Amino acid sequence: MAAVSTTLSPEDAERFRSYERQRHDNLATTYHDFFTPITALAIKSLLDAVRLQTGVDLLDVATGPGSLAAEANRLGARTVGVDLSPGMIELAEKSYPGIDFRVAEVERLPFADRSFDAVVCNFALGHFPYPEASVAECVRTLRRGGRIALSWWDVPSKQRIQGLFREAITEIGVASPPDVPTGYSILRFADTNEFRRLLEDAGLTDVMVEDHQTTYLIPDVDTLWRGGLGSFAVTASAIAHQDAATQAAIRGALERRATAYKTPAGLKLPVAFKIGAGRKAD
Repeated sequence: MAAVSTTLSPEDAERFRSYERQRHDNLATTYHDFFTPITALAIKSLLDAVRLQTGVDLLDVATGPGSLAAEANRLGARTVGVDLSPGMIELAEKSYPGIDFRVAEVERLPFADRSFDAVVCNFALGHFPYPEASVAECVRTLRRGGRIALSWWDVPSKQRIQGLFREAITEIGVASPPDVPTGYSILRFADTNEFRRLLEDAGLTDVMVEDHQTTYLIPDVDTLWRGGLGSFAVTASAIAHQDAATQAAIRGALERRATAYKTPAGLKLPVAFKIGAGRKAD
């Protein structure tokens, strides 16, 4: 499955933003039910990477349902969360009414220079049309000496929840949906060197990229299948474009691969991701 290129025309970039906005509006509730607990596995590492302290001003970019912003707020930060998707922001506001959530694009954040002590972004790099410009805009809002931390998924052979879907789709021969611009691989920032380069090119110092691995228990293949269709924007769209027979074939391929992870308690699936972080120079 391909992601969006950094060389997209302005028209294609806007088309991709519109696609992302619509897909995540549509998926907000099902995403929250299935995928938020999985993305939450990175929250502590992200907040540790920005060295969160009570009283700091923190921006959560691509906040989604607001879980990361809420945890930072619980720990004493003055938190603002932004997301491209009005549906996600509506869900975040309902779940955490005491936090400032706003609809905003990462490339045009509605904040003055040096507004925040910390910026965090959980599993959104592959959803940005222009990752370099997006990170630069985040850095713009940081105060001198402030820290930024971002997470992204590792390769499918290690990150098995998406990996199983990816392999099943490839086996059946399903292409990316026609409304998604193609370009660089969505695995770009699964490469430590690429992730590090992104942060260094944004002018950050003390750059680090760390690998994290854990597991997540999913009750059964039915839950995995329904959860993926309700959470993965591009994957779900690709499957939805297929006829019933092809969808059944994809599900069968997914189930065969999931067998390797069966335990008496359910599917124990490896989860792997990277945390990249850096500091804005004084």
